Amino acid sequence: MASIALVSLAGAQRFTLFTRLPLELRFIIWRFTLSPRIVEILTSEHCTTGFYSQAVLPTALYVCRESRQAVEALYPLCFGSFLQPERVRFNFDLDILYVDISQEEDGLYRLFGILKETELARLKYAAIDETYLGDGLVDYSTIAGLRNAMRAMTNLKEMIVVRDIANDISDGKEQMAFYTERPRGQDVAGWPVSVEELPDVQKNYAGWKLSQTVKMTAVYGWRGN
Repeated sequence: MASIALVSLAGAQRFTLFTRLPLELRFIIWRFTLSPRIVEILTSEHCTTGFYSQAVLPTALYVCRESRQAVEALYPLCFGSFLQPERVRFNFDLDILYVDISQEEDGLYRLFGILKETELARLKYAAIDETYLGDGLVDYSTIAGLRNAMRAMTNLKEMIVVRDIANDISDGKEQMAFYTERPRGQDVAGWPVSVEELPDVQKNYAGWKLSQTVKMTAVYGWRGN
């Protein structure tokens, strides 16, 4: 009898009645498939057509019509202006907005120059290349603009400082990934051995006087091949 029960349970692992569930429940299930993304903001040449991102879209947006209907409203087109259309799909509850100085030297200045107050207020997770925060490496107006923008991020939960590890093989087109620890035993074809330890963000940026509810973290940024 035990073996029969096991066979029955094994067969039950495949659920075939999804389409018979109420639509509202199916929508909830589709939304459970969503996960956070690192949405790196880039600009087209001369910034004539606005910002864009190469971040992979959630699978639910293109599986079928129903899955798209279930999640599309959670990914509105964002980060445009009067002259430049919104082109980036972004989930304010899940996604991490990231700007990398190695890809866009003045990207932060441009981005915060056009972000709407409503978009800033909805941001919960933001990541910035640590070079933007370095002494003397970025002009004062950019730093001032960043601080003003962060004050407008009234729902910000986490600010991530990214130590971008240069990869000589990378052409900059690969997706960025974040790591809290540098993998050991790699050579220059993988992780450079000379990478410094992550900064103490709580100490280094205490003067920014962020809300106590905002978590400050530091990570390594790496573009895989």
